[in-house]
Amino acid sequence: MRLVAENVSRAFGPRRIFGPLSFATEPGRVLGVAGPNGSGKTTLVKVLAGLLRPSEGSVRLEGPAGARLSVHEAAGAIGWCAPDLSLYGELTPAENLEFFARVAGRPRARDEVDGRLASVGLDPRRLRSIRTRFLSTGQRQRLKLAYSVLSDPAVLLLDEPGSNLDEAGHRAVAAIVAGQRERGSVVLATNDPAELALADERVTL
Repeated sequence: MRLVAENVSRAFGPRRIFGPLSFATEPGRVLGVAGPNGSGKTTLVKVLAGLLRPSEGSVRLEGPAGARLSVHEAAGAIGWCAPDLSLYGELTPAENLEFFARVAGRPRARDEVDGRLASVGLDPRRLRSIRTRFLSTGQRQRLKLAYSVLSDPAVLLLDEPGSNLDEAGHRAVAAIVAGQRERGSVVLATNDPAELALADERVTL
């Protein structure tokens, strides 16, 4: 499945944030999005995720047979991790993932949820009774990463995925990107040189 952006731009009032831009993701490849602070990286990722409408142009998903779907029609095919992704502070990490999986119509067994937490360096047993609001910023970022791949998406959108992470956390990001190559594509918005080095090609804002 490919995520295709055609002549996409976004403006807030008279101020154009970026664009027009045209590009497409390809299975097995990572598209990096780079640019200085305020250049519109986060806004572009939100447009690709269907959270914001583009001011001009269009974003769509294309299936293997060329079938065209809007990002809203195929929301389950897109995974998203970003600094402003909200988690439920009163739920435990496992309960957060279980809740989001049920809402998406893809319930997960507890052992699978525990495996997802372990894959990003969170100890499911240690965190069994700890509410998410008591986690450190780095632990919450790891939980966001686990959430982003919960539905095994065809396209994974990562906005500053290494934010607040230690060295082991950055390795977890690299492992997620490598795993996503096996099932789909990645859009990686970041100014971290090590993360940009994971990209096969770049869009610069």
